[in-house]
Amino acid sequence: MYCTLICCMDGRFNMAVNEYIRVKYGYVYVDTITDAGPVSKIINESYLKDIEDKIVLISVKKHKSDHLFIAGHHDCAGCPVDDETQKSYIEEAVDILKKDLKDIKVTGMFIDGDFNIKVVKEV
Repeated sequence: MYCTLICCMDGRFNMAVNEYIRVKYGYVYVDTITDAGPVSKIINESYLKDIEDKIVLISVKKHKSDHLFIAGHHDCAGCPVDDETQKSYIEEAVDILKKDLKDIKVTGMFIDGDFNIKVVKEV
């Protein structure tokens, strides 16, 4: 019923990625954690410690979320790199998240400038 999404705060993409998850994966509720360019923060900082309570204690334990999504997008002000670099960051972020959340499926996705969503990595 619940899944968790970590994505950029950019409002252009939030509705599209939430709807995509609901339709493609069949979730009713998407616990959404937003920040500016979280993909780059996950791979470069101790960012996960800052949001761990929201993911693990609330979404996973309280809401029984069984799937974590991490999304990046084209033209991100918080992660100002080209699309291919951002996709590689998403892949790396999936691996980092999966290492800490072994019992949960983790999916990384990228949203291009036309709002097309592509799964980059799923473990």
